Amino acid sequence: MRAFFAYLLFPLTMLYGIVIYFRNRFYDFEWFKSQKHKVTTIGVGNLRVGGTGKTPHVEYLVSVLSEVYNVAVLSRGYGRKTKGFRFVELNDRALEVGDEPLQMKSKFSNITFAVCEDRNKGIERLEKEINNLEIVILDDSFQHRKLSLDLSILLTSYSYPFFKDKIIPFGLLREHKNGYKRADYIIITKSPQNYSMGDKVDFESNLRPKKYQKVFFSHTDYKPLYALFDKESTLSLEDNSVILITGIADNKPMIDYISEKTTIIDKLEFSDHYNFTNKDIEKLINLYNSKRQENTIIITTEKDSMRLKNFEQLTNLPIYVLPIGLTITSSASKSVNFREIILDDVRKNKSYSKLY
Repeated sequence: MRAFFAYLLFPLTMLYGIVIYFRNRFYDFEWFKSQKHKVTTIGVGNLRVGGTGKTPHVEYLVSVLSEVYNVAVLSRGYGRKTKGFRFVELNDRALEVGDEPLQMKSKFSNITFAVCEDRNKGIERLEKEINNLEIVILDDSFQHRKLSLDLSILLTSYSYPFFKDKIIPFGLLREHKNGYKRADYIIITKSPQNYSMGDKVDFESNLRPKKYQKVFFSHTDYKPLYALFDKESTLSLEDNSVILITGIADNKPMIDYISEKTTIIDKLEFSDHYNFTNKDIEKLINLYNSKRQENTIIITTEKDSMRLKNFEQLTNLPIYVLPIGLTITSSASKSVNFREIILDDVRKNKSYSKLY
């Protein structure tokens, strides 16, 4: 059915592709102007619609760069019901600032997080209001050509790399795959943990990175479970059967990980950034009561927890959050440390992709 509608929309797809192509070329030739800012700007984005793991990589950058620099993070705040510029506070709700910015703020309470649809206006506001601000990290900014980034980081997932994808609706690319040339860094996300050098060589040969591009591989590290309403209360995944509730773009890695450890009794799966309703929560409670076994728990993601924690009905349920971290390794061609390289490039404040 999807293929039928894709071919039905083929003329619109061609028109969309042509418009995006010329838009990008006009920016490349500087016929359309990109705005430069006083602070160093680092963008994290992708060519694909969702599912590449932007938030964990932004968190990784924050943890590295905030050790040396005064850092702020600017997001669009996808899924929020508010408009314009807004600082993210710990007592905000996901509907006010977006689930991902709120998730990051909960981890880095001393870092400034803000949301704004217009990235240039958002950066100007941060420059004005944050004393001695040095770096602004931008979440999901690869297609924002009105903004001139100092460093651009492109994410592509191991299972769904951009070079095997097509423009919407035949695939999930927002623009032509050649857009990867604008990136200074390319990180292959959700890579297998035991990734051989031969596998890396094969992947990079298909990736075809430019000489100025630095390639890294990242894989997900799952952390111990903690209770939705009490982070200090942790639990081992083993010996507990699971009911899973998710509203993310790609929950397969999480399902695979849990399935290796224990049994998943049932799943409630929703679209990315889905705003849970009271009916959804009632369905979850009924599902738990009808299917629970001894030691059955409910597991969700960090991002979903930002939206679920507002439902008091869940306080009596054993619902836990599965947090994630990252390990970033070097490419097949160069054995370099990501932390050292990104700090060095920030110090130089030089984007090599502008030379392509």
